[in-house]
Amino acid sequence: MAESERRPEPQEESSSAYTPASFEKRTAAWMGIAYMLMLLFLVTFTIFTGKQMPGTFPLFLIPVAGAGLVIAIYRQKKGTAPGGIVLTVLIILLCIAAIVFALLAGGPALVHAIQNAYD
Repeated sequence: MAESERRPEPQEESSSAYTPASFEKRTAAWMGIAYMLMLLFLVTFTIFTGKQMPGTFPLFLIPVAGAGLVIAIYRQKKGTAPGGIVLTVLIILLCIAAIVFALLAGGPALVHAIQNAYD
């Protein structure tokens, strides 16, 4: 085999090959865990009671609004927020409004479904 036909030897990796995920990715992962737990609760409730939970769909706004709130605050603290403080405040207000709406619209339906689960 000629010298030019040799395969290049793999370069050795540095000792710190592990790179942790960014804050945004970790926040999205926690949001996914919250959605998984919510779906698990809904499916388990339906299986064990035989009833559905109508009107609780707005509660699915809470994880995404919470994640958006956390990321907006983090980016503002870090100094990488797009639009500066004005857009960050707007995002925070929208996220808080979404959480309040979700609790007001879906909370009573959730309480009603749990109270009437075994009637």
